[in-house]
Amino acid sequence: MKHKILTCLLFCIAVSYASATSTGLVSAKTAICTILYNIYDLLYFIAGGVAALVITLQGVKWIGSAEDPGLRKQAKMGIIHAVVGLIIVSIAAWIVVSVSGSNCVVQ
Repeated sequence: MKHKILTCLLFCIAVSYASATSTGLVSAKTAICTILYNIYDLLYFIAGGVAALVITLQGVKWIGSAEDPGLRKQAKMGIIHAVVGLIIVSIAAWIVVSVSGSNCVVQ
């Protein structure tokens, strides 16, 4: 499984680099910035999707827990962990954008 993910990631990087340099007018720095921005965008999207899925599933678990306090507590903690994880991902993304600044602006 790890090999398939790594192969897919390397393929995406190669395609991004090829599309960024296909015009011949793009420098290597801009091509690398494009690749990093694509990876950043993909990971940010995946993190948001996973958090939304976890919150939804834990919400259903909470609703279906009836009067079982143990299940309700597990569901609440799952939602709290998903929200905290989403906040951490957002802060990390903000730090990445702040550190890269104008050195690597790709839009």
